[in-house]
Amino acid sequence: MIRVRGLGRSGRRCSAPAAAAAAVAALLLSGCSGGGDALSLGSLQEEAAKIGGDGAADCPLAYDLAAAAKTAGVSLEAGPGNTQGEEPAVTAEDGRKAPEGSPWAANPGALVSCTFHLGKEDVELHTVAAEKAQALSVLAPVAQRAAGIGVGDLGTFLKDAAAAKKGVPVVAKSGNVAAARLGLDGSGDASLLLTVGDSGKSGLGAEQVGALAKALARQLG
Repeated sequence: MIRVRGLGRSGRRCSAPAAAAAAVAALLLSGCSGGGDALSLGSLQEEAAKIGGDGAADCPLAYDLAAAAKTAGVSLEAGPGNTQGEEPAVTAEDGRKAPEGSPWAANPGALVSCTFHLGKEDVELHTVAAEKAQALSVLAPVAQRAAGIGVGDLGTFLKDAAAAKKGVPVVAKSGNVAAARLGLDGSGDASLLLTVGDSGKSGLGAEQVGALAKALARQLG
């Protein structure tokens, strides 16, 4: 189900049984690609610390935008970095090092933001985790700017996103911004915020943006 406001994990951990045949069967049933650890608050904080203030060229998280676009029925070329090829393509915030008075002070966490392009539009994937709900609130200014919506619509979007089940996307009224709660290995709260285009404008429809967010959330879930 995709919830649209105004309109009505490839990195997952697979546990292998002792017998090889059973392991193969388990992988086939679970759909795990193997080799990656589940997302946790600690792991996201460590990734953010590695990226630091200078940014990085490669997204450290297991996102495959091309595969997600295919799943969502979006037939546009996808790739890392924005449409202008500007660097860095990845930025991060380690909430453990945040100054007093910042949003992280009351709810320590981390943020890793990866920039891609889809066709002629920029795509931003913000992955945020915190010790307590609602981790997504840290990204409220980002969501509002990308969606080009007012405070009232932003509040409704954040409220609905917080109430949604894990992996179920909620699309902002603008249609170009979506959020999906993520599962974590261990305690905490996490979400993916997807923005396509800017200021409420995108060549993709709201249903496509929601389907894209759902597919991306599954890659980390």
